Amino acid sequence: MKKFLLLTAGLLMALAVNAQTYNNPRQSSNDSRAKVVKVERTANSTIVYLKFTTNNSNTKSWLEPYPTLTDVATGKKYQAKEAMNFNWNGVSTGTRTYKIKFPALPKSTTSVTYRDAGNDGWVIKSIALPVQKANTNTNKQGSSNGFSKTYNNPSQKSNNKSVKVVKVIRTNEYTIVHFSCNLGNYNALKMNTAKMTLVDDDTEKAYKATKALNFKNETAYHGNPVFKVQFPPLPKSVSVVRFRESSNDNSYLRWSITVQLSPIKTQSNNKNNNNNKTVNINVY
Repeated sequence: MKKFLLLTAGLLMALAVNAQTYNNPRQSSNDSRAKVVKVERTANSTIVYLKFTTNNSNTKSWLEPYPTLTDVATGKKYQAKEAMNFNWNGVSTGTRTYKIKFPALPKSTTSVTYRDAGNDGWVIKSIALPVQKANTNTNKQGSSNGFSKTYNNPSQKSNNKSVKVVKVIRTNEYTIVHFSCNLGNYNALKMNTAKMTLVDDDTEKAYKATKALNFKNETAYHGNPVFKVQFPPLPKSVSVVRFRESSNDNSYLRWSITVQLSPIKTQSNNKNNNNNKTVNINVY
């Protein structure tokens, strides 16, 4: 009986670690009355809480089968699997929160668009979902390289005044660069991660971009957006990098930004260190 209780407790703890809840995520809706108020992500499903708010108790609303979530970065669509607290096409009156079950999203997904099945339904764009936590277990027998460090508005020099690095996140698993582009209302910019690199200023070693996190390659963007792109992890000793993007024909650099990053300190092993603890990395 005692072993059974321990196993049950372990299972519940594992489920709790794998589940993440996002309340009132950032978003842009085509109807001020419709809002995603919560998103729950697990290894097996994504549950969206869609709230329709109205001052008129006689206002009717309903959902047709089957709405979709679209990964903003990859364009991949995920169709709803289940109406959890309502019936498809079932008419409701007044304020109502719809609980909709979708397939699990990849851990790398950071932004999705919700779209009703009907042509004139609700469209809620850019629902922000932070990268899911990566658990790195470190102990005396294993690696002590688990770390996460964020640099906000790092010191930099650029050959292109319209592009600025606003944040760099370094972990033992990846490096994420957030950069803004001041494009104005009429200019358009298309990204190409295949042409983006981080270059270690000391060794000249180049690290190619591995993933666009919140944008699509070869898609035109306007205004003053902030883009997030993922690179391989940098060695802890790296203190200066050059963030570059070449033209499509490699004839010139669209931008080259020299960014100052203080090196990551290596913790020594002693009785008071924290190498036996789990490092939880939550990237926004």
